[in-house]
This record gives sequence, structure tokens and C-alpha cells, in this order.
Amino acid sequence: MKLKKPLFAIVMGISLLSFGTGASAAENDGLVDSSVAQSYKQLKPGTISIMAAPTNTSTTTVYNNFEGAYAVSKSTSTTTEDYIYAKCRTFNGSGEVLNTKTVSQYDSSYVAAKAVNGTFYIANDWAVGNHTYKLSGYNDVVHETRDDW
Repeated sequence: MKLKKPLFAIVMGISLLSFGTGASAAENDGLVDSSVAQSYKQLKPGTISIMAAPTNTSTTTVYNNFEGAYAVSKSTSTTTEDYIYAKCRTFNGSGEVLNTKTVSQYDSSYVAAKAVNGTFYIANDWAVGNHTYKLSGYNDVVHETRDDW
């Protein structure tokens, strides 16, 4: 009898510690680099396919070199999409849009949009990319990516 109480206390303590560790790990998931998004396409209901699901990868990357400050948003697919779209926007530290560039293609697997920042002070500036992939038989995929200077 006396052995059961300490054993029960140890088991309960370990389970509480395990739960606490899992909760803190879930909070850290938000710290993942958001300049890249990747997902597999999902078949529309009632559709059957024997092929591997296509992968869509979206990136937004900021640059600051002799050309000046600019951002590039790229949309890439492992298959030829019916429609593929990328929009790149640059923002200043106050949240105002500085520049926007949109590019779309039909029957393509790659598209990129380049938006020039237009300022020399980029300490608080950032860029956002919006990406859309459309392929018949699959659900549309939409990503948003962000990168900071």
C-alpha cells in the first residue's frame, strides 16, 4: 500500500512534466522561418489519381546590394500548373506599401515577381509575397510569405 502512493505521485509528476514540455514545443512552432512555404496539393473530393501529389513551394527573399534594396517572390511547382501567380509587395517601417509587382502565367511551373523597395533606410522594412497555384482535379493552393530586411 505504501509503495503505491509514491509510485502514483511519480507517474503523475512525469505526466505533468511531459504535458508542459509539449505545450512549450507547440508555442515554438510559430518561430519557423516564414519566408518559405511548401505544401502538397490535395485532390478534390471524388477524384482519383495514381500520381504523386504535386508540391508547391513559395518563397519571398529580400536583397540589399549594389542594385539597391528589392524583394523577389517566387512560386514553384513540381508539375505544370494550369495557372500560377506571384505578387510581391514591399513595406516601410510604418506599414505603408512602397512597391507592388504581380506576375502570373498559364501552363507553367515557375513565376517570380520583383518589387524594388525604393528607399535607402531599410532597417524596419519588410516584403510580403502572395502565391496562388491552380491545377484541375486539385484544390487551389494559396500561400503568403514574408521576409524582413
